[in-house]
Amino acid sequence: MLLATAYAAVVVFALGYALLGLPVQLSDSLGNMAKAQDLSLGDLVYGEFFQASFLRPFLWAHLKVLLILSGGDYFTWFRGWHVLQVALLIWLYLCVVRPVTPAGAAAVPLGLAALVGGHTFVGTVYEAFPINTFMTILLCVYAGAALALGPPGRWRDVAAAALLVFAALTVETGLLVGVVVIAARMAGATGVSRAGTWVQVALIGGYFALRFLVLDVGAPGLTERSSGFGFSVLDPDELLARFGGNPVLFYAYNVLSGLSSIFFAEPRGGVWALTGAVRAGEVRLADLVGVLASAGGTSLIAGYVWARRAAWRAWSLDADDRIVAVFLAVAAANAAIGFAYSKDVILSPAGAFFALALTVAVRRLSQQTHAARLRSAAVGILLLALSSAWAVRGLHLHAVLRAEAETARNDWAYADQWIEEQRMTFSPAGAELKRRLEADAVMRLPARDPVSSDLMEVLGID
Repeated sequence: MLLATAYAAVVVFALGYALLGLPVQLSDSLGNMAKAQDLSLGDLVYGEFFQASFLRPFLWAHLKVLLILSGGDYFTWFRGWHVLQVALLIWLYLCVVRPVTPAGAAAVPLGLAALVGGHTFVGTVYEAFPINTFMTILLCVYAGAALALGPPGRWRDVAAAALLVFAALTVETGLLVGVVVIAARMAGATGVSRAGTWVQVALIGGYFALRFLVLDVGAPGLTERSSGFGFSVLDPDELLARFGGNPVLFYAYNVLSGLSSIFFAEPRGGVWALTGAVRAGEVRLADLVGVLASAGGTSLIAGYVWARRAAWRAWSLDADDRIVAVFLAVAAANAAIGFAYSKDVILSPAGAFFALALTVAVRRLSQQTHAARLRSAAVGILLLALSSAWAVRGLHLHAVLRAEAETARNDWAYADQWIEEQRMTFSPAGAELKRRLEADAVMRLPARDPVSSDLMEVLGID
């Protein structure tokens, strides 16, 4: 456990260093922060219960609380909180997989590479609004797993219920906390009691009643945003023209493509990018490696389930089986939640549980092949190849963060022009907020060496 924790600390340090070089973004953050700045916490949260298509009041509460705590030192608090979220996520990963054996510790580097190198994870660290709500949901679903898969305790029922309410009213994928708890209980976990599990069911039902019957918030429609379909991205007008009469086909496509993306990293955001590149003869190495890494991980998870098929048929699951069972449930539910439009980061909870399931599969494979030298050598070569593929994905993440930092800093250099184009106006407090964020981005943060164009091309960064 000590070695696994030490390795995890290195991962946190590396990601934290990259994040602390990333300014608070202009387009994603300034408007949200100015809105929250000008309203009281109560008025802000109350108003968000009556928005069309989205029910996310606690997203804004989270933002407002951090604004208050920052005392005007926005970069330190918002980026610092982002780094702390990454540290908490990786700590929760360790809590769930419990690497107490040598084989378990050996599986952690590959599992963490799959967690932070996955295509669904990238958006949780390079985007911020200015708090990345999808990272918040990753913390919630991992915390839900730690509660449900741990030893029984009544306090866990209360904590799981509070977690579900907070997550569901932060962003829609927060409902997956309930899926995690219910799936874990069905798989034989006892951390959350039977009564606590029924509370989860009732809370999910209450959420839908509140959203659709009481507040009439509804669901996102075709006109909300662009979305991938086939080999291209369609804007809202194109989506409406093609699917306005019968959106069921589009929704079904999003669910099925979401499942494929979880297991094989293709399509990305609903677009079959690698497939299209193969057809055009323009395959990028990074895209190919990403698909191979995900497909290889999926193969190991499938092999694990096959090896344990007798226990699964009898539904006599051990602790490792339960983690894999929860992953499968989260994957199905996450793809369903993303029916309205395709975006990699929406699938981030399933991607995070993919990393847990892969860790379990690698740990069990290592334990089973330790005694047979020839087989052990073959498995070692397989795991080395898979680890190398995921390491490339991790390098891609760091390059994305470095490139995004340069872009964000350049955006702030032309902030006044952008604000004028957006026709934004600010209160005196909002104007001071803008001034401080701009000073942080342009003057306070030293520019780091940009990613070379050759490396960006190799890693598939546009």
